[in-house]
Amino acid sequence: MIKLDPHIHTLYSGDSKNIPDDIVKIAKKRGLDAIAITDHNTIKGYEVIAKRNIEDILIIPGIEISTREGHIVALGITEEIEKYLSAEETLERIRDLGGVAIAPHPFDKLRDSLGSTVKNLNFDAIEVLNGRCVSIGNLRAKKFAKKRNIPEIGASDAHFPEEIGACITIVDTHSGIDDILDAIQKGKTSAKANSSYHKRLYNVVNNLLKRG
Repeated sequence: MIKLDPHIHTLYSGDSKNIPDDIVKIAKKRGLDAIAITDHNTIKGYEVIAKRNIEDILIIPGIEISTREGHIVALGITEEIEKYLSAEETLERIRDLGGVAIAPHPFDKLRDSLGSTVKNLNFDAIEVLNGRCVSIGNLRAKKFAKKRNIPEIGASDAHFPEEIGACITIVDTHSGIDDILDAIQKGKTSAKANSSYHKRLYNVVNNLLKRG
């Protein structure tokens, strides 16, 4: 099993305080096996880390793209995609580049989220546990993914050091980056809350789901 935080920002996002080298150190300290660097509309943060001789943790390239309808995360690509395209065209670009398309915090009304638009798009996975999303947004995402049978992931969406690894994805594989991305697409994943705060929130979400 791989412990993955698939949504982390660096200072290159413009709204994050995370220094690239510090991210790797913190992720290792918190027992993560893999992380994805997903800055807003740039791969500069990933490029900085990729130049380092990193051991004992996998670094997945990614980007959080601003579309006209809201944010979309792409994993496994090392090329920037033009921002403010339509969500549908952005998904096409991601797939042309061989990436994995994820709907981050899709129902969080406090951020640039896709909202109901997500229902008309074909995603490889849905972020059902976002570390910066209030429980109701995560609840709606969880219900949607379950109803549509779409793979589920958890992610910190860390913009600050203390957030790294707060929410993660457990991936059923023991191999490299390509196998992790393949496992996500096949739904061999589960979302997990690590911090006590997020564990309480996630328990609320799961209890509400059980009640229907």
